[in-house]
Amino acid sequence: MCAPANARSRSPPATAPTCRQANHPARSSGGGRHGSTGCWPPRPCRDARARAGGAVMRGRAVLAAVAFLLLALAYPAVREVPRVAGLESDTLTWRYGLRGPRLPEAPVTIVAIDDATVAAAGGWPVPRDRLGTANRRLSQAGAAVIAVDLLMAEPARDPAADAALADALRASGRTLLPVAGTLDGAAAGPPPADLAGHTVPLRRAAGASAPPRPDALLTPIRMLAKAAAGLGHVNVALGPDGGLTGMHPAIRLSDDGALPGLALLAAAGYHGLDRRDLAVDLPTAVRLGARRIPLGPRGRWTANFYGPGGSFPTLPLIDVLRGAFNLADVRGRVIWLGATATSAGDTFVTPFDPAMPGVEAFATITANLLGGGFLAHGPGTTLAEMAAVFAVGLLSWHAARLRPARLAVIAAVLPAAAWVAVTLAAFSLGQVWLNLTVPVAAGGLGAAAAVSGRLVLGDAQRRRLAHYVPQPLAEALANTDRPAFEGQVLPAAVMFVDMVGFTARSETASPGDTVATMRRLHAELEDGAARHGGYVDNFAGDGAMLVFGVPRPRPDDAARALACARELLARMAQLDLPVRIGLQFGPVQVARLGGRQQHQLTLAGDTVNLASRLMAVAKERGVGLAVAGAVVAQAPEAARAHLAGLVHCPATAIRGRQAPIDVWLGPAPADAAQAEKAAGAAEGADHAPDGGRPPR
Repeated sequence: MCAPANARSRSPPATAPTCRQANHPARSSGGGRHGSTGCWPPRPCRDARARAGGAVMRGRAVLAAVAFLLLALAYPAVREVPRVAGLESDTLTWRYGLRGPRLPEAPVTIVAIDDATVAAAGGWPVPRDRLGTANRRLSQAGAAVIAVDLLMAEPARDPAADAALADALRASGRTLLPVAGTLDGAAAGPPPADLAGHTVPLRRAAGASAPPRPDALLTPIRMLAKAAAGLGHVNVALGPDGGLTGMHPAIRLSDDGALPGLALLAAAGYHGLDRRDLAVDLPTAVRLGARRIPLGPRGRWTANFYGPGGSFPTLPLIDVLRGAFNLADVRGRVIWLGATATSAGDTFVTPFDPAMPGVEAFATITANLLGGGFLAHGPGTTLAEMAAVFAVGLLSWHAARLRPARLAVIAAVLPAAAWVAVTLAAFSLGQVWLNLTVPVAAGGLGAAAAVSGRLVLGDAQRRRLAHYVPQPLAEALANTDRPAFEGQVLPAAVMFVDMVGFTARSETASPGDTVATMRRLHAELEDGAARHGGYVDNFAGDGAMLVFGVPRPRPDDAARALACARELLARMAQLDLPVRIGLQFGPVQVARLGGRQQHQLTLAGDTVNLASRLMAVAKERGVGLAVAGAVVAQAPEAARAHLAGLVHCPATAIRGRQAPIDVWLGPAPADAAQAEKAAGAAEGADHAPDGGRPPR
């Protein structure tokens, strides 16, 4: 027996349908079987579309390759941009930190004018006659070369002190004094006469950058300059952050003559050479006797620092004056004499030390010249860096376009990470400075370009897919061919809808009218599903399958589906597009169906089959709606209102199934609008103190 949902007795009304088993299969009224798929577009069209898509992808790859090739060609200019160079300087400091300090093996010793020496001398500066005494002691101890990092451009207060130092310099015959160039904007004049005998040949290839030409020079006083064994410049190269990076081998005094660096002269003196054995060939190398020492970018050397201040063997000047030092620290070694005292203020920022004494910086350059080696950073590394800009950028672009997205995220960082590893290995093992910043930035640019393009194309693809597949599935398919919910079993409400009398209408209507009718029907079904949080899984002629709860289930999916069914019945009747509906709730699986060439995502499971059978039951009983008891059980609160006008058939046999199920049936399609009004009245009665009896 079937009982009406709002009846107070169990007796069915005269017009209620009887409960009997369906004795004929459900037939579609003209539009094809629900859930079936056609093969559209035909295979030749799909092949042509695939070829066109492949051409588009190849075109994008070519454009990306050209873009990164241009960036690679522009690399020499890009790396000189101050902000880029500053970032690269920071990465170099980071690499030094990872490598750690190293003890210099070169025969270089520092004689330091430290705080104790300054205190013993009565203040700064130390009297020059004491410098002369130290010079004699060091020479007698067998120093190979003595390089003094003290500018003595003004006479001493005591002329006898200058004379004593000059005598010591002449007696030593191996002491070198510094010259400093200034860049104050003044017009460069001819070099002082004292420097005429201290220059070395300067040969510059076409297009090579010239070494700096100072506006003015600070030289030792004439007496000391004439007594010294040689004069060399102490100008250094600073990075964008003000840190010491290296030095020019020479500063230009004329078009073909240059003053060599004091560190270069000290290295030459250690090997028994003088300025006549030196030549500067820009931009490639400096000739030191039979050796050719390569130059880095802009014709200068990049210092290879050993550690913070104190890395070299150091003798306080006061100990040298007292004769309290180990001869082995002096004999046959290059001696750098300079200030480390706090009051001197002569310091540089280096990767290991924010205040490295200047004398230790020049000792570092000398140790590099004597065999420790500068950081390799020349034309060869530039070519490698240009190749890295191209390769890292292009590989990152390709990697960021992989699917799924999580694979793209991992793969996109691998080219840059590999280059970082290469730069670290080259620095630690081979003393090679490879630019890290620009290739890594190229990788980031490539990945960002690919992701941006992917977002733009994905949005366009989602819009295109949404015309052919449900919007929730289009969102997932735009990002991956295999969405995460594929294969999952989810609770969902499934609704089958079929138009009543479509075959009869089509028989007398033109093809155009038939298409217009189906479009109106499909649009109404799509809008109705969307209003209640569902979507149309597929259209099939004059019907459709609606889904609520996929891919993200909600606790009220059954109530939403039931409300949608009652609304569609009423609205479609008003539009003269009457429909019948079968509704079931239960587990479904999102499945990929199809052959080798064409796939589709749809729902599968007994819930789908039973919903289709319920629509057939509605047709057999002459009603507009057949709702499974599982829907009512899942949404009991909503059921009170939306079951108004339906009758309860507690054990309805379903064709093809062994066990009967609870079904709610009603009303006839023509009576759907009146039934919907009754449902609204019943919903209000449910909230009254003497409201209607809940459905059984």
